[in-house]
Amino acid sequence: MVGNYNNRTRQGPPVLLNVAEKPSVARALAKVFSQMPQSREGEPMRRDAAQIFTHDNVLFPDIFSQGNNNNNNNNNNNRTQQHQQQQQQQIRPHRMITTSVRGHLAGIDFAGEYKQWGRCDPLELFEAPLEVTYSEDMERLRRMLANESKKVDVLVLWLDCDREGEAIADEVLQVCVDSNRRLIPNVYRAKFSTVMDGEIKRALNTLGRINDYFVQAVKARTELDLRVGAAFTRFQTTRLQKKFTLPGNGEGGNSVVSYGPCQFPTLGFVVERWARIETFVQDDFWFLELSLQVQPPSSGIDGGDNRNNNARPITFTWKRQPNTATVISLEGRPKNKWRPLPLATIELQKRASRYLRIGSETLMKAAEQLYQNGFISYPRTETERFRPEFQHHPLIRDFASLSDAAGPYASYANQLLNENGYQPPRAGPNDDQAHPPITPCKVVDPNTIQDLTQQKVYILVVKHYLACCSRDAVGRETSLTLKIASEEFTAKGLMVEQKNWLEIYHPYERWSTGQGELPHLRVGSRVIPESLVMKEGKTTPPQPISEPELITIMDKCGIGTDATIAQHIATIQQRDYATKDNNQRFSPTKLGIALVEGYNNMGYQLNKPDLRRETERECNLVANGQKSKDDIVGPILDKMKDCYRVATRDAHKLDQAMARHYSRVGTGNDTEVLQAQFSECGNCQRSMALKQERRTGNNSGGARRGGQGGRGRGNSSSEPKKLLFCNTCQEGWMLPRGECRPKIEEGANASPVKCAICDFQVIAVARGGGYTGNGYNICPKCYNDSPQEYSNGGGNHACFGCSHPTCALAGGNKGSEVEVFACPFCREKRIQGGKISLRKNSRGVNNVVVLLFGYLNLSEASKFLLATKMCALDAPRNPLYGRSPSSGSLVEYLLI
Repeated sequence: MVGNYNNRTRQGPPVLLNVAEKPSVARALAKVFSQMPQSREGEPMRRDAAQIFTHDNVLFPDIFSQGNNNNNNNNNNNRTQQHQQQQQQQIRPHRMITTSVRGHLAGIDFAGEYKQWGRCDPLELFEAPLEVTYSEDMERLRRMLANESKKVDVLVLWLDCDREGEAIADEVLQVCVDSNRRLIPNVYRAKFSTVMDGEIKRALNTLGRINDYFVQAVKARTELDLRVGAAFTRFQTTRLQKKFTLPGNGEGGNSVVSYGPCQFPTLGFVVERWARIETFVQDDFWFLELSLQVQPPSSGIDGGDNRNNNARPITFTWKRQPNTATVISLEGRPKNKWRPLPLATIELQKRASRYLRIGSETLMKAAEQLYQNGFISYPRTETERFRPEFQHHPLIRDFASLSDAAGPYASYANQLLNENGYQPPRAGPNDDQAHPPITPCKVVDPNTIQDLTQQKVYILVVKHYLACCSRDAVGRETSLTLKIASEEFTAKGLMVEQKNWLEIYHPYERWSTGQGELPHLRVGSRVIPESLVMKEGKTTPPQPISEPELITIMDKCGIGTDATIAQHIATIQQRDYATKDNNQRFSPTKLGIALVEGYNNMGYQLNKPDLRRETERECNLVANGQKSKDDIVGPILDKMKDCYRVATRDAHKLDQAMARHYSRVGTGNDTEVLQAQFSECGNCQRSMALKQERRTGNNSGGARRGGQGGRGRGNSSSEPKKLLFCNTCQEGWMLPRGECRPKIEEGANASPVKCAICDFQVIAVARGGGYTGNGYNICPKCYNDSPQEYSNGGGNHACFGCSHPTCALAGGNKGSEVEVFACPFCREKRIQGGKISLRKNSRGVNNVVVLLFGYLNLSEASKFLLATKMCALDAPRNPLYGRSPSSGSLVEYLLI
């Protein structure tokens, strides 16, 4: 589809709105436009927190003749064909308006009451309606784009060239075409990998269209992550913060215990390595080591299979033999150490962590800045091979022109060019068909880069690129075997003959095996050992998982993408699920361990990568056009709903795991007793104490509870939190804000009013705490642990929302089915009871709505429906009428 020139309403050159993903990229585009021949630069302006650049008379092929490149496939267009098309296109002037967004312009959230915690069962979030939202900052950018769109003929999207960038491009498109419908046929997508002049000009000459498959893949993943993350986050947060004292949040905590479909498997890998360390059993072992005094100096030779876990049976047979060793083998073979593959994102993250001690998230921020400043190509890529047309020699010559003060780059580049050191880079297996490998684009003295982290990353990228263009390192590996009596001893060594790429890769990479160069001894000759000793060793546990190891296993298991892996690793640290030490190794916290243990005990191992791997695989199918968004979202949500139901059914197992690591509310020193015997415990029938948290200087307001899927419920009150604590059961139950008192039956009996579900004494809560009216009643246990059968599942279960059919305090309107009597139509009474569906009327009185009976006789209908409505309390002995399925005669039955 080409643009529509006739759709314009103004005369003169076409006016283009160029939208970049970040302000720095917009500035780079403006710089390129200003340097184009005959271009006239206007005065930059700022509108709605965004900088806007204008340029007139920017010459490039007619915009309305472009756009034939359909980006809904991942195949790069043939460069020769593109060049031929460019030759045929008419060069004409254009007016350019350039601005930017700042990442995602829009988001999605639950609509209406589903945003609020406690207003619905988290299970409903799997199907709740969603709406597009704009944060306050993004709303200003949205207004700016809407206003600028009314002035232009064409929209050109310069967002990052990956799936996420494609989704942001679609968000910009929606805003702009909503403001100016004439733009619909004139929306173009620029594909570029660097912000260098040549790359920007090439992108201008080869504009395409948005890849809608990528957009739908991102929308599918975003919706799945929101629904699943929000449901589990609300479930485990509302449950755990009422039962346990979580770290750094005072009594009961107010922190978000978040769940993420990627962060939990990431945490699982960390906990799995921790568990191996914890269960490791150390063993002692012994081995023989022989040393020779020869030229070159002494070599240590280990006994081949001489490890023994029991020292006593070892006999030194060599003492009773001649004290000489016989050379039985000397082998040598050439050995090469391959130069690295071209650099992709995952490998850059691993090498930066291993060589530079720079974490993946910090690394990606530094690489992004280097890209935006034109120093390196786009840092989010899976490509490990250069295209045949890539010109390496001009780039290497630029490095050869650097001064010696810049480092070893000039001298090494000259070796590649003049001493036959150059070899075309290897071709790796991966190619995302969108970007080249991460490559230096601007050749500068690294010392001129002010930011130290960016400087280190730039040096790594430069050294890696030059190493890719080098020859393999060449060496010779030798193996020497000696024999004393019946024991054989072997040593290995390596002599490096040509360093080649290792020379520029110093100090990151070394090549050594064993003990270096070994002595040249003739096979069959005898030598006198300098020593032969038995040494003791101990088996060692594995180390905590390192960041390169974690990145590798996440990539292998399909957890995240090259663009998001760093973010997931950062998230488990921000959520206090894991910590990273100075050696870039991760250990789980108590909270991380407890969560993984709890879910593992339920049977659904949410910390395993299988469910997320399936999601990523399905999203890839959408990105490739093989499936639609709707094809994958429903089935995946059905599986996760099953997981959620199991989690809520077996939530006590999560409690048990948490109890092994955290104290329950009310058991610590953070509370004080207000009344020792306040109300009755439903578990042990003994008195519970009323407690409140002790006030300190840092917990006067509580933390705002937010998290995934909707706004948090703030706690702006300075009122200390209260709870009931049973000293016998060692269990605490959080109470809502407001004045609380135990509920007592009126009259002479004055006995405690008990919950019909769990037998705890009911607590009356005075007006306040966000509720209106004269107050409300709660059961302490149901309030903290909502009964699924009689609750809307939203948490903070109170009597006014309870649907228990026999409790006089229950005010819910969901109703329930209760068994009341045997089936009157089955003489054998093989069906033990019909079901009456009860509802509450406006006066809170039970209304009988339907009466259902089941039948074993297959010749009769499976159900008998009695539709007569009546008030069960006002007329308790009114007859119920219906027709028998077998005879059709009217049947009268008296409700007991």
